[in-house]
Amino acid sequence: MMIVIGFLIGIWGYFIVGNINLSVIELSEKKNKLWLVFFIALAILFEFLYCFFTLYALHYLMDFPVLISIAQCSSVVFLLLIGFWILFEKVKTPKELSRNVIRRGYWSIIVHPQQIPFWFFWGIILMEKGWLSATTISLLRFSLANSVGGLFILICYAFFGSKIIKMLHLNRKLIKNFVGIACIISAIILIFDLLQL
Repeated sequence: MMIVIGFLIGIWGYFIVGNINLSVIELSEKKNKLWLVFFIALAILFEFLYCFFTLYALHYLMDFPVLISIAQCSSVVFLLLIGFWILFEKVKTPKELSRNVIRRGYWSIIVHPQQIPFWFFWGIILMEKGWLSATTISLLRFSLANSVGGLFILICYAFFGSKIIKMLHLNRKLIKNFVGIACIISAIILIFDLLQL
């Protein structure tokens, strides 16, 4: 059960269009398989690390809610910076647009503070229901299952993302702006969440 839940959360985490899966689509179109594989591998590595270490530190974080608040504040700042960067960037060529999308993808992989409250939220739910144990082995298995789910959906984006965009006649600039607005809305939701603490 724990493995299935981890796998499904991994898929869900990357299913919604964001900076990381948009970057996968851009890199897949460049026909440079080495950079595409490197990018996906880096994304999955950091996904695993954020998931495992946040869940591992969950008991300590529960005793220090200030750390959760700091992570949420960092998430707000990061999401607002990325969101406004996306919306107000002045791009002159499709090549420059592509380069900026990929650059934001790398930033979103490495600097991903919203992962901490995300896994804090899921960790509490799963542990309270008894679906996830706080043992190191259990957390490693769960984090690995989550990473495999993330890997699965990113591979799907690599193979089918560009085709879906072309098939649905979606405008890349429109998708980019949608991601920017989604980042800003996520930041606003986090702000309201912080104000209620």
